[in-house]
Amino acid sequence: MDSRQNRLLQSSVFPLFFLLIIWAVFYFDVTYKLNLHQYGLQPLSKQGLIGIFTMPLLHADLGHIASNSLPLLILGICLFYFYKEIAFKVFFISYIACGVLVWLFAQNDKHGSVHIGASGLIYALAGFLVVSGIIRKHKALFGVSLLITFLYGTIIWGVLPSEYQKAIHYIEDGKNISWEGHLFGFLSGVCLAYAYRKIGIQQPVYSWEINNDEDVDDANPYWLENNEGEENKPVAGTQPDVFKNTSDNPYTVNYTFIPKKDAD
Repeated sequence: MDSRQNRLLQSSVFPLFFLLIIWAVFYFDVTYKLNLHQYGLQPLSKQGLIGIFTMPLLHADLGHIASNSLPLLILGICLFYFYKEIAFKVFFISYIACGVLVWLFAQNDKHGSVHIGASGLIYALAGFLVVSGIIRKHKALFGVSLLITFLYGTIIWGVLPSEYQKAIHYIEDGKNISWEGHLFGFLSGVCLAYAYRKIGIQQPVYSWEINNDEDVDDANPYWLENNEGEENKPVAGTQPDVFKNTSDNPYTVNYTFIPKKDAD
């Protein structure tokens, strides 16, 4: 199996597993009428503290969970494929940070409404992937940023208060959207993108961009030189004064040098 395909499969394991958990919770909730939404996040409420952990797992109806599933899967795979060194940290910190911020700062109305759904986590992953790809200045990661922006760029309106979303017809009247979850999820992702900006894939540095010898990494094999007399050794089957560069450096230009003989 190709290494990229293998890596893609590995990157899909956890997002699929998490998605399976969400659907399993939804199935048991609907089948046995458990009314699990009561265990969602209620801001500034002691009983609502459990919602920090349960909010992304609970969904109101089939349309709600279906609309969250595909973005969660795509963004999760992108996270684990391009940022495997920090993927679990970003995922779980986003998971908890979004819940904590919503519990602390979201409006707690008199009806005791609760926040449920994985949309806050989706906004966190989208914010991380977009901003991280921009600040790292890496072509592949920047391409991911553009892809996420193209696919889900319109979700940025979801961070606005519900009244504004209804005014611009982003959501319909009567729908209750946790815009605080969207906002704090997105901010969590942006902060994590900055915090982990130096971990993982970085902008490549080319030889012509180095102006100071101290910037050269001696541990990098691209900068190592062959000092064992391999650079200028006679080519087999040729005269002793014919030499060929055989450096292992992939960026070294190989050449054959034949000294011009003096005319008789």
